[in-house]
Amino acid sequence: MRIHIEQVLGNTGCLFAGGNCIPFYQLENKRWLLIDSGSHHIRQELTDYLKQEQIQIRAVLCSHAHFDHTENNRFLQETFGAEIVMSAADAGMVRDTIGLKACFYSYSPGDIQEDYGEMICRADRIFAPWDKVVEVEHAVFQILQLPGHAPSHLGFVTPDGVAYLADAVFSPDNSGKDRLLYMLNWKRALETIEEIRHYDGYARYILAHCGVYKDIRDVAEENISRFLRILEGCLALFTTEGCSLDALITRAAYHYHFPLHDFEWVSLFERLVRAMAEYWVEKGNVKREFLNGVVVYALSDKLE
Repeated sequence: MRIHIEQVLGNTGCLFAGGNCIPFYQLENKRWLLIDSGSHHIRQELTDYLKQEQIQIRAVLCSHAHFDHTENNRFLQETFGAEIVMSAADAGMVRDTIGLKACFYSYSPGDIQEDYGEMICRADRIFAPWDKVVEVEHAVFQILQLPGHAPSHLGFVTPDGVAYLADAVFSPDNSGKDRLLYMLNWKRALETIEEIRHYDGYARYILAHCGVYKDIRDVAEENISRFLRILEGCLALFTTEGCSLDALITRAAYHYHFPLHDFEWVSLFERLVRAMAEYWVEKGNVKREFLNGVVVYALSDKLE
């Protein structure tokens, strides 16, 4: 894996590594502010690059508490003295293993420590949900509320007018297949991306997965269509007879050729399927019933 750097606009750039795009804002004398820190899988390459270029990480601004965005926070805090700046919700989540159960609710605290312990970090500074801006090292970043993908999912606009949208939008998928995407709440995610579809006031747009765009509207349109296809594909798995969530997970795994070869993959897929099932329950297309001691999901009589 190699680190690739792209200068986006002014002092704003991107660090590409391991399928992630990590924005940075350059201060004087090779001092950087990062927006997110990536997973531990890129740590060695990231460290080698920073040392080779003699770059100091002064702070990390966090968009949301998922492992591929936060696993290097504590390392950068301890190694470079970086200030970790997070929303109140995310700071509480990554404080310890109990907090992380909000994300990994099917894991025991011991499992979380073993598999996701790198996420645990004490934030140096916390901002409130209603804050419109956050100042880091005298640089002012606008905060964008982008709910749906995670409990507290944010974007940031750098002083150069570059908007980082994190995981609210994904680069177009040209594979011909709709890869499953994780959303905590699909209804909110669709509302967010509909708002993004009308963005036209920012100079550039950065997506964590993965790319830089001058205009985000066509990308947002593609995402909306893809999101709806994914959800409709899930709806096709329900029957009028109904089935338990476990049975639905098995059916979906077979349909999507998703490898359920260990607990981590099963837990991830359970969250994917549960979120899509909840979307259709809210829409009224699927009903959730309690039958013979089991929660059952079945197609309702509502047709759209």
